[in-house]
Amino acid sequence: MGCGKRSHIEKYCFCTDCVVHITPAAQPNKYVISLARYEGPVRNAIYSFKYERKKWLGRIFARWMNDFLSAHPEISFDIIIPVPLHFVREFRRSFNQSWLVAYHLGKFTKKQAAANLLIKTKNNPSQTNLNSTQRKQNVKGLYKVKKPALIKDLNVLVIDDVYTTGATAEEVYRTLKNSGATQVYILTIARA
Repeated sequence: MGCGKRSHIEKYCFCTDCVVHITPAAQPNKYVISLARYEGPVRNAIYSFKYERKKWLGRIFARWMNDFLSAHPEISFDIIIPVPLHFVREFRRSFNQSWLVAYHLGKFTKKQAAANLLIKTKNNPSQTNLNSTQRKQNVKGLYKVKKPALIKDLNVLVIDDVYTTGATAEEVYRTLKNSGATQVYILTIARA
């Protein structure tokens, strides 16, 4: 999925040529973790997943995350929550890519994945063409925990596809902590 060529798959959905072009992401924050840099084959695969509706990639990305988490037992969590899409955007896309990854990751880790525990309260403009300041303003107060009792005193693992400026991650982290979560980790496929 990284190059579109019909080649032997080396690892996850990437061929031998693509695997050597995947750069692990820097981890400047121990609570926000990304598997790889958002470039080259990883960027192409995420694009195919989200916009070409190659939903089967959700399971592949979840396996990659599961392997990463197995190698990092210090990331301890009780429940998995996807970053939500507003229902209008999810209807247009026909799926929430973060939920598909979270669902499969829950199967691999044997932990509960909760689809509608964290909700998006309004259909804000896409973050894609906004600068860092605009992104922070765009997501301020955007998320809500439906039933805070379900995350109270739990370690929460949040799944998203791409970490760009951190505006979404910061707002989700704040919302979950203010709703009673003990610890919040945010795991993304890629970091821009």
